[in-house]
Amino acid sequence: MAGNWCPIKHMKIIITVHSFVDSFRACGRESQFSSHALRALFEHLERVEEDTDTELELDPIALCCEWSEYPSALDAAKAFGYLEGVDSKDEDPIEWLSNRTDCVRVWENGVIIRNF
Repeated sequence: MAGNWCPIKHMKIIITVHSFVDSFRACGRESQFSSHALRALFEHLERVEEDTDTELELDPIALCCEWSEYPSALDAAKAFGYLEGVDSKDEDPIEWLSNRTDCVRVWENGVIIRNF
């Protein structure tokens, strides 16, 4: 073998909720989500890892592209085509969203959803 070829290796870092939040700040994305939403997203991603027995890679920019925060499930559902009065006969906004994408409650009425 010629040269100093070395296969790419990865080192794993255990992420806490604080380092998760700080990673958004380090990328200049601290205003993308509320602190409540970031904590809820962290907890959701931890559950996904546990449920699927898969390690996820932390990429704050990708998460900002994949997820959005809304003040209510109704606002989120309307942004993706939910018709109040039509769709609401069969499903409330949370059910409607959950049947189409990942939907995580954040605080009283707020949600974060995986964009679809």
